[in-house]
Amino acid sequence: MRRILPFRFLCILGLTSLSAASASAQFDPAKVWVEPPAIAARFPDPPVSYATPGFRAGRTDFASHAEVLAFLDELARQSPNVRVERLGVSQQGREMPLVLLADQGRIDPARPTVMVIGQQHGNEPAGGEAVLALAQQFASGPGAALLQKVNLVLLPRGNPDGAEHFTRVTANGIDVNRDHLLLRTPEARLIAAATLRFRPQVVLDLHEFTVGGRWIDKFGAVMKYDGLLQPATVGNLDAAIAASAQRDYIDAIQAAFTQAGLQGFKYHTTSGGKSADRTVSMGGVQPDTGRNVSGLHQAVSLLLEVRGVGLGRAHFARRVYTQVLAATTVIETAARQGPTLMQLTAQAGQRAKADACHGDLVVEAWQTTTRQRLDFLDAKSGEEKAVDVEWRAAEPLKIANARPRPCGYLLAASETVAVQRLQLLGVRVERIDSAAPWQIERYEILSQSDGQRQDARGAIEDGEAIRAFRVRPRMGRAVMPPGSFYVSLAQPLSPLISAALEPDSQNSYAANRLLEIGDDKLLRVPGPAPAGVWH
Repeated sequence: MRRILPFRFLCILGLTSLSAASASAQFDPAKVWVEPPAIAARFPDPPVSYATPGFRAGRTDFASHAEVLAFLDELARQSPNVRVERLGVSQQGREMPLVLLADQGRIDPARPTVMVIGQQHGNEPAGGEAVLALAQQFASGPGAALLQKVNLVLLPRGNPDGAEHFTRVTANGIDVNRDHLLLRTPEARLIAAATLRFRPQVVLDLHEFTVGGRWIDKFGAVMKYDGLLQPATVGNLDAAIAASAQRDYIDAIQAAFTQAGLQGFKYHTTSGGKSADRTVSMGGVQPDTGRNVSGLHQAVSLLLEVRGVGLGRAHFARRVYTQVLAATTVIETAARQGPTLMQLTAQAGQRAKADACHGDLVVEAWQTTTRQRLDFLDAKSGEEKAVDVEWRAAEPLKIANARPRPCGYLLAASETVAVQRLQLLGVRVERIDSAAPWQIERYEILSQSDGQRQDARGAIEDGEAIRAFRVRPRMGRAVMPPGSFYVSLAQPLSPLISAALEPDSQNSYAANRLLEIGDDKLLRVPGPAPAGVWH
């Protein structure tokens, strides 16, 4: 028996009169890859129907921005547990809605908070639709009872312009899901603002992966899994957070998939346009994605990708179902853990704070190369097909560069852009009021060249050149004038600080021209700060 989720909003609002062409005008059904029947038969519809805008009868495209806003406003009107806020606007002026679900609409800081983000990549619509379905599921009825134990912060579309135009990147060509440290896009800054405001203990990022395309070109095969999962995998990640992400969350989602007849595995991808390159990589290990930056925010951070890119509307209900099932499992787990989860993330922050001035920090890490047998489906017959590949594993990390952890960093008064970005992330920055001598380390630049940021698929799509530095810290002394800035590592977000300020990594503010390092504009502080230099 198929379970139908009740839905009255579209008829009430008159949205059923909208033409299909009014939504994602850039989505072109003619470009969809049509699966052979033997493959399509492996992915039957789920035992659940959804009544969110993207499932309107006769639809040939996906929900428009206007439909999403109207749906959420009506949901908030009908349920006292739902509050819809406008975080801000995208580059093209589209509002970015934030959905808060809590008992009687009041976020309780004594309860765990779960944040779910959809559609950071605009051509991956199942995530955005799944967030709408989640909002409906927990707004009333049996799902609402869980709001007595957990707060939900839902962001249906992390890239509203891309969603409307059915493009992966934002309007200025930057991939928002590679921008969570640099914060060059308003979309990434709005997500950072929501993270800072609600400080979620768990973050789930919903995406879709390519099913055919490059996999057919390289292996004559297509992806067989419903969902691919990966926790945060990045240098300086708290070990207890990492262990909980795998043990308590990833494993629970995999069990839920198995029980529901879905297939899950570790997330993996491969480069496009290079049929001779048969390397397959797990998700990235750089501090730039939402998954990894959220992990450095001391949250349990998870990525779920479902089969979808290139399929158009094929199996859309199953794709959304897979994401809703995973998100529900995450929310139920967080609610069940309750104070234990709150303690886990708080203690991770305290450990990061206590680590200042001690031990080593990872400046740059990469994936570890090994061999792996992967299961696919033959692109023609649909039969199971095993392929041995060169595998770039995200666990364990290959540490390419590490150095002693300082007590903090000094920035010249001129470096306000970097300071503002750090503050947007939630970092505490002190302004120096009086001149005093400091024991410092200067970065001696050994070499500098142009380069390009890389991720698991190759060059990052925004294509902006970076400055690739090789540096060596050298001891010295400096008198910092009033107006300079001090950023202590004795705070919970210290891993994010070092990711931004150690210059010789591809994601640093210096490499990406947000910060200068010559003329004492960026200095390391190996010992305690002088007394009385700020108030």
